[in-house]
Amino acid sequence: MMIRTFVALEIPEDPLTQLSNIIRDKIGELKNVKWESSDKLHLTLKFLGDTKKELIDTYVSAIENICKKYDSLDLSFNRFGVFKKGNDPKIFWVGLNENRKLNEMVSEIETTFSEFGFENERRKFQPHITLLRFRGYEDSEKILSLTEVNLPIIKFTADKITFYVSKLLPGASVYRSIKDFYLKN
Repeated sequence: MMIRTFVALEIPEDPLTQLSNIIRDKIGELKNVKWESSDKLHLTLKFLGDTKKELIDTYVSAIENICKKYDSLDLSFNRFGVFKKGNDPKIFWVGLNENRKLNEMVSEIETTFSEFGFENERRKFQPHITLLRFRGYEDSEKILSLTEVNLPIIKFTADKITFYVSKLLPGASVYRSIKDFYLKN
């Protein structure tokens, strides 16, 4: 049996609250905008997609072994941005400043899972957190104006990695933790 899975770095609540305050200060409360819920605000390290359920324990062990090698990560947000499809905005995100340790860990996760037969990510790792998926009825001009905002420095430490199962439901996806792992402090 197959399930959809991914590996993500959890972002602490405080920096996310600071971000939402900045957004509210700049553009106010917008009607018809469905921001991602706080339980979905994470940094995807590796999207695995279809995963054989019977191999989950093997993957859990692999992630655990990788996490044991890394200290907690000192990170910071750098800017708001948008991924587009053609001219249409699809995803509004906040990016993270380059972090060598984070890149090394992602590279190791990539290598490990390619040995299990998962396809390597073709795009360069661009650390970001999806804040909004455009549905076509938002005031996209107001939201896109946030890409002009100079974010203040918001630093935080992240030390929790989660292996998730993702269920696609009509109009949304639901994530459930398979297992949490902690980086060394």
